[in-house]
Order: sequence, then structure tokens, then C-alpha cells
Amino acid sequence: MQGFLVHLKNLSVITMIAGLITGIILIARPDQAVQLVCILFGATLILLGIGALISYFTRLKFTLLAIVGVLCIIAGVIVCIKYESIVSAVIFIFGLFVTISGIVDFISSLDARKNNLKSWVFSLVMSIGVTVLGVIVLVNPFDSAILLTRLLGLSLIIYAMLDLITFIQVRKMFKLKTVNLKGVDHIDIDGEDIE
Repeated sequence: MQGFLVHLKNLSVITMIAGLITGIILIARPDQAVQLVCILFGATLILLGIGALISYFTRLKFTLLAIVGVLCIIAGVIVCIKYESIVSAVIFIFGLFVTISGIVDFISSLDARKNNLKSWVFSLVMSIGVTVLGVIVLVNPFDSAILLTRLLGLSLIIYAMLDLITFIQVRKMFKLKTVNLKGVDHIDIDGEDIE
């Protein structure tokens, strides 16, 4: 399961970069950025789908990974082709994506705390901030689309920074567990030695 988590976080490098670039564009040019963001979001979904399928066929044989890959590719193509008619849906999906990522990163920061990683507090605070921003985007209390777009840009930048921290934490936890297992000659399970 831990290997799966590491591979999943490796795929998140794509979303980190896309989130950072998208966030900067949304803050700098909110009026012109929505169209570009829709296309970038669709392309990101396609890349995530391709990455998931590559992982499925080359390393991991999790059926769920293949299903998610195909669904991401289909959704990405639809978003790229029909972006004009689904701008509000894309903003909602971004908000949902940021909210879910914030919750996942919150859980990862608690795991980092259990493993005595120093950055867990920062990760925890950032994950709470990302989750709150995602929820605000979802409920859309602002009348101004430009303000909402800038808020979305800010949440994507914070998300990208948080996901980078989580990525580093997951890799450190995996390395720690790998190093700890290297010195083990055998494991005693219920009184039986396993070599």
C-alpha cells in the first residue's frame, strides 16, 4: 500500500506544476484566464490519465488505477472540447479538487506527525487553509467572477506548495520504512521465524 501511495504522489507532480502555473495566471489575468484554465485543466486530466495508465501497465496492476486513468482521459477531452459551455462546472470541479486535496494533505500531515517529520505543522496549517479555500470556491459566496477567479488562483498556488511538501514527506516516510527494513534478517510472526 505504501508503494501505491508513493506512486500516487509521483503522479501528483503533474498537478503540482499545473496548479502553480494556473494559480499564477488566474491571479495575474483573471478576466482572460478562465478559457486558458479550462484548457489547461483538461490537458492536466489527460496527462494524469496517461500517467495512471502507464503506471498500471508498467508497474502497478491496480484495476482502480486503470479505471481512473481512462476516466481522466475522457473527462480531459470533454473539458478541452466543450470548455466554453462548462466554465462554471470547471470552477466547481477546481473547488472540489482543491477541497479533496486539502483533506488528503491534512491526513498526510497527521501521518507525518506520527513519523516525527518536522514539517508536519506547516503542512497541517496549509492543508486546513487549502480546504477552507476550496470550500469557499464551492459555495461561491462572491458575486464577482474575477474575485472568485483570483481566489481560485490563490488556492491553487497554496495547493501546489502543500502538495510539494506532502510529496517530500511521503518519500521521506517511504525511505525511513525501507531503511528500517533493510537491517531485518527475519520476522517473527506468531512464534514462527520467517526468513
